Amino acid sequence: MREIILACGISLDGYIARPDGAVDFLFMPKDFSMAPFFKSIDVMVMGRKTYDVAMKMGGLMGCSAREPDLLEGAD
Repeated sequence: MREIILACGISLDGYIARPDGAVDFLFMPKDFSMAPFFKSIDVMVMGRKTYDVAMKMGGLMGCSAREPDLLEGAD
């Protein structure tokens, strides 16, 4: 049987960003790396706004060379 590990970024009110849209608290120190975590996972599901923030932070570390499959009309 395959082991499934779930990691979620959620908040009580349903919004991770501050009221002005800032997500400055997500930025990690330069010596901190999420790359080992991203390399260990097979699937990543996120909303459009989270995807946009991830791309502004330097892309999705650990992604394969293949472009991710995006559903047409997904937001």
